[in-house]
Amino acid sequence: MNGFERRKERKKQNILNASLKLFSEYGVQKVSIQEIAKKAQVSQVTIYNYFGGKDELLFETVKKFIYGRLDRFRDVVHNDDMDFKDKIRFVIQDKKENILHMDPGFLETVMRDQPELQELIQTFTQKDAVPLLMELVEQGKTQGFVHPDISFRSIMFYIEMYYQAMRSKEDFFDHSLPELSEEITHMFFYGLMGNQDEHLHED
Repeated sequence: MNGFERRKERKKQNILNASLKLFSEYGVQKVSIQEIAKKAQVSQVTIYNYFGGKDELLFETVKKFIYGRLDRFRDVVHNDDMDFKDKIRFVIQDKKENILHMDPGFLETVMRDQPELQELIQTFTQKDAVPLLMELVEQGKTQGFVHPDISFRSIMFYIEMYYQAMRSKEDFFDHSLPELSEEITHMFFYGLMGNQDEHLHED
């Protein structure tokens, strides 16, 4: 990659970072190309030349966001220095930090008004995210943190309950971390009785 190509790529990444920040904070409809250009310190013409228009920019912004998160998650799953419990703690905390700073209008636009984005997210979930989560669950079973008879589907339902609560109770969770996050992780493994001495893998 020569100097011109590097500068072009740097500008594209600056635009994507600016659009993600603005879209996620204010919602897609409230953010203009002019505002994105100003934040990215480029001209509006540059944005149109690189991405075509707002819909195309939104698509590339979401794509960068979800695959960036996937890379972070993959690094955790494949980190041999972390046990399953530490990885689940990261998943719970990382999900909150990313999702709760998303304006609801942004998420609604992604999931409802953009068919191409719906397809992107569906493909991403089926081909990338779910297989990686299944790999993590298998690690949990191998390490004795997860009972071998508990299905992947049940575990994902359990995790999703935490995610839904975090989305709907943003203010509550914001004022309670990190203590609450630690307690949630504890409950994930030991239930309401909180008995750490009775691991699932013991007879």
